[in-house]
Amino acid sequence: MKKSIFPLFLTLALMLSLMTGCRAQNSGTGKTDASPGPTSLTLVSSYADLFSALQKAAAGPNGAYKTADTAAGTAAQDNGQTASSSPEAIKEPTPTDADFSTTNVQVDGVDEGDIVKTDGQYIYVLRQNTLIIFKADGAATKQVSAVKIGGDSSGNKTADGNYVSESATELYVSGDTAAVVTSYSSYIPYLAAESGRADAKVAAGAVSTDIAPANNTQRSTLYLIDITDKSHPTLKKSLGQDGYPLTTRLVGSTLYLISTYYVYTMDQNDPSTYVPRLYTDGKASLVEAGRISIMPVYNSAAYTVLCAYNLQSGTRDANESVVGGGSVVYMNKETLYLACSTTEQTSGNPYTDSVYTVIDYQSESKTAITSFDISGGGLSRKAAGTVPGSLVNPYALDASGGNLRVVTTTYSQSWSEYTDKAKGFINSIWKDPVSSNALFVLDGGLNAIGSVQDLSKGEQVYGVRFDGSIAYIVTFRQVDPLFAVDLTDPKNPTVLSALKIPGFSSYLHVYGEGRLFGLGMDADEKTGATSSMKLSMFDTTNPKDVTVKHTLKLKSSYSSALYNPRAILISPDKNIIAFPADNGYDIYGYSDAEGFYSRAHVDALDWGGDSRGLYIGQYAYIVDANAVYILDMTSFKLAKKLAYS
Repeated sequence: MKKSIFPLFLTLALMLSLMTGCRAQNSGTGKTDASPGPTSLTLVSSYADLFSALQKAAAGPNGAYKTADTAAGTAAQDNGQTASSSPEAIKEPTPTDADFSTTNVQVDGVDEGDIVKTDGQYIYVLRQNTLIIFKADGAATKQVSAVKIGGDSSGNKTADGNYVSESATELYVSGDTAAVVTSYSSYIPYLAAESGRADAKVAAGAVSTDIAPANNTQRSTLYLIDITDKSHPTLKKSLGQDGYPLTTRLVGSTLYLISTYYVYTMDQNDPSTYVPRLYTDGKASLVEAGRISIMPVYNSAAYTVLCAYNLQSGTRDANESVVGGGSVVYMNKETLYLACSTTEQTSGNPYTDSVYTVIDYQSESKTAITSFDISGGGLSRKAAGTVPGSLVNPYALDASGGNLRVVTTTYSQSWSEYTDKAKGFINSIWKDPVSSNALFVLDGGLNAIGSVQDLSKGEQVYGVRFDGSIAYIVTFRQVDPLFAVDLTDPKNPTVLSALKIPGFSSYLHVYGEGRLFGLGMDADEKTGATSSMKLSMFDTTNPKDVTVKHTLKLKSSYSSALYNPRAILISPDKNIIAFPADNGYDIYGYSDAEGFYSRAHVDALDWGGDSRGLYIGQYAYIVDANAVYILDMTSFKLAKKLAYS
C-alpha cells in the first residue's frame, strides 16, 4: 500500500510531541521494552557542557542525543538537595459554620490553580488580569475590592518595537496570601528580525534554532498579594522564572511552579542566551549549572523549569531545570513526576530489492518520566525512566505504595524507503498504523515491575481514574470499552472486566461507594462520529462485572470540563454534578432510582464556556466573565445576579 502522507492520528501524535519539545529519534535496531535505553538523568557540570548539549538539540531532529555524550556525571537516586527552610502550615481562614466546595483536584491534599477560589467566606476571581474579591453572603453578596495584577494583556507594540503581553492564568489562596501566576512574553515579529533591525541581529558566533528572533522573552511570574484586609489587597512580592507556565501545584504553603522555556538563539560567550533565569522582584539571576540535568534522550532546545515557592515566607526554596522538556505533571505530597511524550524512530540495515536499496523504518511513541522528591517543601532529583506510549493527561499517572502506575497509548508506524540510485529518486511504502494501550507499574527507581499490554488494539485512551487498587481505563474508536484492572499485586496487574457502550468518557470521578461517574461524548457505534455530550454512571460494586446504571444524552455539544477537570463541581453529599456547557452552566442531580436529572440551568454566560461553580452553605455561586449568579440551593432558583463593579 503506497501512501504519500502520515495517517492522521499518528501525524497528530508527532505534532504534539514536537510542540512540547520532547521529540526523539534513535537509529539502530532492537525491541522496545518497558524501560528501554538510558534511564538516568545526567547532571550538568558547567555551562560549556550545557551549551554543547543544546547546540546538538538545536541542529534538528536527525539523530538521538544521549546525556552521556554531553555532560559529566549521572544523577543518583537523591542528590542531597534540601530546601532552605521547611514549609509552614497553611494559615486557615477565619472559622465559618458554612461548608464550602474546593477546586476539583486529582490528588487529595494537593491543590491546583484555577481562576476562581473560595475560603468559605470570600470568593476570589481572576478576571482580565484583575483579582476581584467578593464577600459571600447569599443574596447579600457584595464585591469588596479589585486589584490589577501584572502588565498589559493585549499584546500591544511598545516603543522599542517589541510586542509585549502578560496574562494572569491561575490563582491560589493560602491563609492571608493570594498567589497569582502570570505568563509574560515579549517578542519581535519575524519581519522585523529579517529586516536587519539592529537589536534583532544575532551575535557573531551564536547558534540559532531558527524558531524565533534573538530577543524573545518568556517568563512566568508569581505575584504574592496580602489579603489580610480584603478591602485593600496589597502586593507583597513578585517571584518568577523563565518559560511559559506549564502547570502549578500547592502542598501546604509550598507552591510548585513548572514552566517550559524554549531557547531561541545561543551565544556561547553569553550564558544568559541559553540558561534559564530566576527573578525576585524583577531582579534576574541565572540557574546554577548544578541545578540543571538532561533527560535520558532529547533533541529539543527546551527546558522544563521547576521551582518551589513558600507562600508564607515569600521565598524560593528550591529549583531544578531539565533539558528535554516535559508536557505532563503528576504530583502527590511526596513526589513530583514530570513526563515527556516522545517519538522514537528506529531503522534496519539496508538491503537490495531489484534495483532498489531499501531501508525499513519504524516510529513509535514513548514517554520519559523524571521523579523529584518534594518532601519538606524541597525539590530534589530522584530517578528517570521510560515506558512505551504517550499519556492522555495527568490522570493517566497515579502513585501508590511507592510505585507509579502509568496508562499509555502506543502509536506505531512502519514504512520502507526504496532508493533508486541510478535514477536518483526515493519512494516510500507505508504500512497501516497501529495503536495499542497498556498499564505499567514502575518502582521507586522508575523500573517496570508489572504491566498489562495490548488493551483495545486500534483504539486510544480517552480517560483514566485510579481508585485504590483498581484502575478504570476508557479507550475509544467506535465504542467505549471501560476496563477495570486489579493492581492488588503490582507485579501482576489483571484485567477484571471490560464494558463496552457507545461513545466515551473523557473524565471519570469516583461518586461514592460502588459508583463511577463519567463525563464524555455520545457516538455512533458504526462510525465513531461524536454527537452530543453524555453523562454516565457505572456500577463498580463488583469490579469483575462493571455495569451501566444510567446514562443521559445532553443537548450540549461542548464543555471545557471535558478537558479541564477543574471546571467540574462534584459533590455526592450535596447531590451536585455541575459544569459549563455550550454558553450556559448546568447543575444535575443523580439517584439510582431516577438517574440523572436537571436541578438548574443558567443561560447565556460569557467566559468562553469556562465559567466556574462553587457552593458555600446553602447557596451556589456561578462565576462568569461579567457577573456572579447566586442560587438558593433549597430550590435552585436565582437569588441574585451580581455584576462586577
